[in-house]
Amino acid sequence: MQAYATNGAFTITYNITMPPPRDDQTRLHVVQTYTTTTNVSIPAIRRTEKQGFKLVQISSMFINESGACAGGFVACHDSDAARYMASNLERHQVAFSSVAPSRFVFTNPLPLSSTWLDALHTDDVSWQGNTPNVRIALDALPNDRTITPQGWINATADPNDDNVGLWLHDDGTASESWAAGRSAQVSYWLLAQDNPPDPWNDLGLRNGVTLLNFEGAYQCYPVRDERQSTVAALRPIAGYTDTALQLDYNLGTGNHNWAQIRCDFNPPIDLSSYDHLRFEWRGDPNAANSMEVGLITRDATGDHIFARGYHHVTHRGWWGHLIIPFQFLEGWTPGRMFNPAQVVAVFISVVKDGANDSGGSGRLAIDNLGAFNVARRPVLSAFERATSNKIAARAAADWIATQQTRTGLVKSWQEEGACVAHTYDQALALIVFVKEKRRAEADALARALVSTQNADGSWYKSRNCETLDPVDSNKWEGDIAWAVYGLSLYLALGGDRPDVCTTMQKDVHQRAETAINRTLADARRAMQKGADYLRTRIGADGCLVIDHTEGTIDAWWAFQFAGPEYQDEANRIRNCLLTYYWDDAMGRFKGGRNWWQPFLDNQTWGAAFLRSIGESAKARRALSYARATLVLPAQGAQAFGFDGQGGPWAIWNEGTGQYIAAGGEGANRFLGELIAQQEPNGALSSSLDEYAGGGVWTTRWHGVAPTAWLYFALQGGPFLLHKIYLPLILKPGCPTLCICPLAPADGFSPGRFARSSQRLSPAPSDRPGRSVKAKAV
Repeated sequence: MQAYATNGAFTITYNITMPPPRDDQTRLHVVQTYTTTTNVSIPAIRRTEKQGFKLVQISSMFINESGACAGGFVACHDSDAARYMASNLERHQVAFSSVAPSRFVFTNPLPLSSTWLDALHTDDVSWQGNTPNVRIALDALPNDRTITPQGWINATADPNDDNVGLWLHDDGTASESWAAGRSAQVSYWLLAQDNPPDPWNDLGLRNGVTLLNFEGAYQCYPVRDERQSTVAALRPIAGYTDTALQLDYNLGTGNHNWAQIRCDFNPPIDLSSYDHLRFEWRGDPNAANSMEVGLITRDATGDHIFARGYHHVTHRGWWGHLIIPFQFLEGWTPGRMFNPAQVVAVFISVVKDGANDSGGSGRLAIDNLGAFNVARRPVLSAFERATSNKIAARAAADWIATQQTRTGLVKSWQEEGACVAHTYDQALALIVFVKEKRRAEADALARALVSTQNADGSWYKSRNCETLDPVDSNKWEGDIAWAVYGLSLYLALGGDRPDVCTTMQKDVHQRAETAINRTLADARRAMQKGADYLRTRIGADGCLVIDHTEGTIDAWWAFQFAGPEYQDEANRIRNCLLTYYWDDAMGRFKGGRNWWQPFLDNQTWGAAFLRSIGESAKARRALSYARATLVLPAQGAQAFGFDGQGGPWAIWNEGTGQYIAAGGEGANRFLGELIAQQEPNGALSSSLDEYAGGGVWTTRWHGVAPTAWLYFALQGGPFLLHKIYLPLILKPGCPTLCICPLAPADGFSPGRFARSSQRLSPAPSDRPGRSVKAKAV
């Protein structure tokens, strides 16, 4: 919906989107553009009071908590408090009962450090019933200025008088003056829900046992290496909803300097009923360092440390949570086994780990430290199929088509300055084009993949999509496997070309070598060359020479669908995955043979692999592991989804689409989260939050990969779960390479697969129109 307004000095346009509501939350997204119609000068006092330029305001009412007011009503309030995360990284919360009208809500307000401001209704009573909590959540904080919350409460006894205003103030030049014709824009979410937002509780992410919430007694203290010039101090602070514990540190400039929060358990605690550690944490946007988490166990020989480091993560300045499998903790004493029955301490360290860490001063806060048992999680007995939305799917495909360049390659990120085409994204786009029967785009992209293939059959990770020059000349087996798989589907499902065949019937000899046939033939050769290259990457044990689960899964899909001549390789890779990478005790794929960090691709693409080989129960276990360890909320709690690895660090929309397409529990609920973010032009961003650290990169840029996976979530996924050869129709006069298969209506239904790329050698008795089975020659 669009709405328009003017107040004499500004004209305003509102582009408003209301996604389908959830049971516990209703959302409205607003893109607000404002333009001055005249010169505007704002008094300096208004800027000082933080009411010079209000970006967005909530109106509410508060007279008292439980007393009477005009009209004979009682409990005369619709909201009773306000809160936000301030620039000192602590929660600022004010109860309206503590504000004597008429005056401002916040005394000496600080700018936002996170994206949201809450109007809270902390009890369940009101003269109008249990009115909701309301949140303003900005899409992002601006980089060039600060945004500061403020509010005002008027004195009144009339409950129909909205006497409370809460707003976000633009601290930049917007609150000083405007020249006529100047425009600006802000985008934000309005959220309404029953209880005050507490995303980890709302999403059920505090299951298991909570060992430390810092509301009562605890034995925690700061630790630092006395040989280093570091500073470490510990204090309680106002966390997201209650008390948290913060480490204030200064690491100086030396590499490997560290400071630590250590909490002792006396007597030791028994965690043998659990297998994963969890806690909530918040870093400092001005201090990009590494973090190390460890448990200390005790036996007859003494204390032993088991820890895991996360590189370059502490600049995430908003609250999130961390999930760590006990198996992922590495022993510092060779040969010593982790004993969860005798845990005497936990520690969280901040470390300057190399040149790209900043060192210096910063803050790290933790809360709700606990443990839970993932091995005993419930697993559904069936996959959840997401409800298709053809309008959203077509919009996604249309947007991907707009990213295709004159070379045939597809630009991976819309907002990126350079035209960069990542090989993986090209494979996704090709599959989308094939599914949508966009043959011109598919042919152009197939030709581009052929032309950019290296002589050895590999592809570089990325090329410039205008010049075709390499951008990243590394060769990654996973990308190459996706290119092979994409080409196999292009050949198998993109060959239904009755228009070409009909034309060729008019003159068989003159049309035998058409551009289409050359494209199909070149694509088949490129697919085979790519598969042949992957063959060289298999070791004697049947695994890839790289120890990488995701790349190995990718290779299986490539070999499985490249043709019968690659079935031996597919079988070897299958055995490798089940023997070395599947963790049956936990019911998930590891990251490598001995790498226990949670990864999403391994569970989603791995679930499709498992379904394809008849291991559906294992597939559901893999998806449920992802659901237990990698779900998280956005910074403003306006949406939730999956990250690609633990952490989790930030929502990764591409991975959320993977989970939906694989049929994981709650697929339709997660699909609603993606559709809520889809732009009117069909595009989907990588994430709601910008973050780079811990091995992940998420961006608010709109990309081919997230948009393609939204399409797959809506249309059944890119993977063919069963390889079945359909009969092919030889049309009269149709040359050998112009195969016209009996394509199914949707082309991608599980169990239906037409391979049109194989050449046919019909017997002389084969009559035009007769159904013959494809065979390789």
